[in-house]
Amino acid sequence: MREGELLVDILDVTETEELLATSTGEKGGKGEKSPQIDPNDDVCSYEKETRMLKSYKKIIGLLIAMLMVLSVTMGMNGSKAQAATSSSHPLKNLQVFSNTEYGQWAGAGSPLRIETTNGSSALPVDTNVTYNGLPSMRFNITSDGSSGWGWWSMIQSDNWETYSLVPYYANGALEFNIKGAAGGEAFTISMGDHALRRNPVDYSTPGVQSSTYVTVTTDWQHVRIPLKDIIPAGSIFDLNQVYLLSFGNANNNAEEFWLNDIKFTSPDPEHSAPFIKVNQLGYSILSDKYALVTGYADELNAVAGTPFTVKRTSDNAVVYTGKLQLATDHDTQSGERIFKADFSSLHRPGTYSISVAAPGVADSPPFQIGSNVYQPLVVDATRYFYYQRQGIALDAAHAGAYTRGVGHPQDAHATFASGVNPPRDVSQGWYDAGDYGKYVNNGATTVSNLVWSYQLFPNEFKDKQLNLPESGNGIPDILDEAKWELDFILKMQDQTSGGFYHMVQPSSSSAPDKDTTPRYIEDVNGSQTNVMPTDDAACAAAALAEASISFRKFDPTYANTLLTAARRGWDYLMANPNGVGSVPGAYGVSSDHADRLWAAAALYRATGEAQYNQYFLDNYQQFASAWDGNGSRDNPEGLGNMAQTAFLDYMRAAHPDLTARAWFATKFKAWSEPVLERSEQGPWHNTLQDNDYYWGSNSVVLNTMHVLAVGTIVLGGFNPATDLRVIRAVASAMNYILGMNPLETSYVSGEGTNSITLVFSAVWSYAGIPGIPKGYMPGGPNMYNNPLLYCGAPAKCYLDNDSNWTTNESDIGSNAELVLNAALLSQIL
Repeated sequence: MREGELLVDILDVTETEELLATSTGEKGGKGEKSPQIDPNDDVCSYEKETRMLKSYKKIIGLLIAMLMVLSVTMGMNGSKAQAATSSSHPLKNLQVFSNTEYGQWAGAGSPLRIETTNGSSALPVDTNVTYNGLPSMRFNITSDGSSGWGWWSMIQSDNWETYSLVPYYANGALEFNIKGAAGGEAFTISMGDHALRRNPVDYSTPGVQSSTYVTVTTDWQHVRIPLKDIIPAGSIFDLNQVYLLSFGNANNNAEEFWLNDIKFTSPDPEHSAPFIKVNQLGYSILSDKYALVTGYADELNAVAGTPFTVKRTSDNAVVYTGKLQLATDHDTQSGERIFKADFSSLHRPGTYSISVAAPGVADSPPFQIGSNVYQPLVVDATRYFYYQRQGIALDAAHAGAYTRGVGHPQDAHATFASGVNPPRDVSQGWYDAGDYGKYVNNGATTVSNLVWSYQLFPNEFKDKQLNLPESGNGIPDILDEAKWELDFILKMQDQTSGGFYHMVQPSSSSAPDKDTTPRYIEDVNGSQTNVMPTDDAACAAAALAEASISFRKFDPTYANTLLTAARRGWDYLMANPNGVGSVPGAYGVSSDHADRLWAAAALYRATGEAQYNQYFLDNYQQFASAWDGNGSRDNPEGLGNMAQTAFLDYMRAAHPDLTARAWFATKFKAWSEPVLERSEQGPWHNTLQDNDYYWGSNSVVLNTMHVLAVGTIVLGGFNPATDLRVIRAVASAMNYILGMNPLETSYVSGEGTNSITLVFSAVWSYAGIPGIPKGYMPGGPNMYNNPLLYCGAPAKCYLDNDSNWTTNESDIGSNAELVLNAALLSQIL
């Protein structure tokens, strides 16, 4: 059998044609209309083509084949293999203190006192007492000589986040340098974790005595304490949720000493994740199908040409065989060597896994090949919003095991922070993320993505699809869910001015139905009261206008309510041309200019009225930088930067200005080409470059594809033959999200064998329910915000636990991006 040849039980050409026809509607499947998209049709009927495959099949096949050849050629032109050893990927030192202080608390019981910096509870950094070029942390304990209660000092990571010592525990240690003022100083050392789902949440290890490891003198000495001495084996301490390193008194005496270069170390290497990375949900019959086989070069015993096989999981039968192709010898995003295993010509539906003929390479997780692979993800990602609802009890009939009482019923009578207005009903809406805040501008951008998903791909969203309390009312469930947030946004509008208040303040850390703390509508900014930021008005006006389009068919009265509120929001913007600044807190925006453009475009699309059209035409060229391929390229849109969505809305209007359309088409083409090139040439095909793994990187991946695909659609349709590069880019990005990444992790809960199991979430961490519902996507790898993550490469800076919010917090905006991308792939593949 030749390389890449299907085995005899795979379909022959005739059978393949029959299968493809059946899977796309030629023999009774869904869809009857042409895949043309009318750019002027507000709710396009973009259905799977029941007969398009006969027209496009040969074209698609030829293009795929050409791109496969190009991909192989580019991959084989990689650099020569580099020698590598475990010393080239060591576990990095986790620097608790070198010259930067992270979270700290220090205190003492009378009559002892411990010196802290002015105005804080942190120990002083002594730049006069240094060692090896680094300052020291000064522990200066004084006493009046009577019996005392002791002293304590706790050191944490930046922002009081948790981190993991799992790979360090076996052979690792706590290391530091120490000197005393007099000699003979002594103290205790302990560690604490923070596991929200455990009782107790916080656990501290017994203290070990410093004197066991060092006799302190007035000279600097190096100390190494094995982690196994500090954290006893078999204890309940959670090594994946380390929270505190604590020092405390050993003898209640006054003393002074200095610690320097405090760190966790290990002689061990950082190991590769399981080597074979696949889309753990699966692949559409017509899509490119490949796995990435990756690992540190000294650990992965494979070379270009190593055989791989695709096996049917039901009987372990080999159905495809091929050879690995070198993609890159050393990828800087993961530190690994990457091979590609392409099996695109395998079309038979089923459940499979991949084996590589190399020692130590375990089989891949199972995955599907089929015609409806992404529809379950569409459902799960959209149901996420039901679980985030405020102001409703989640019952077993709709939430399954994830039940709870009414969350924060006090929102029905919320107090204004300024006290200048009477309490107001601001119930409904979604909890924004891991906290309990509800924000107008972020809620509006989220609603926008949901209604765009419906308007572009209505066949993917039905009534009775999501098992909501509203299911069966004749309205697609996704619109029912969007209405839950829209109703909240309407309640946040001031009826006199048309402005919108920004947020309902987050409250305490307890289960939502157990939290009885007061909830406030934030309307104070310094000495200003009754503040209604214009950015919130702009975002609300845009989203309300967009949503009114979707509701016209199902509830004209409600659609008119939305549009009226949007118009009044615009009036507020016009009454405040210089803007009203944000209140303190999350999602504050310094400039509302881009979001005003979005509001104008959305209102023009919804109404066709000249005032909105004129505003757009007068201002759109000021936002050329949105398409310049520089700062906007990796995060196309977001709060305060919705200019790209403004262009998408305007081009969907019934009568966009032809000059503006031509200008946009030129800019979009210039923007999209490097995006496509990064998708095609990048090691993980996700468009991210080395420095792009920042907070919310998963959302950046999907948002980039959102703008790329929707921009293509609004410029005249979406043709599976001519837009194959766009389709491949969107599918490749989803491959990354669903497991084809350096950590071999599906970043969507419940979607794949090795999917995430936890998120940072007050909603679920305090609920007393194991796990989380399907469909939650966290922010993803973040190389910038938690210095004690042990990652040695940017795409690996992620921790799956429930107390690390800079990598593992979900949020409504990111999940809406997941919905849109999943719906697009479900529709076209």
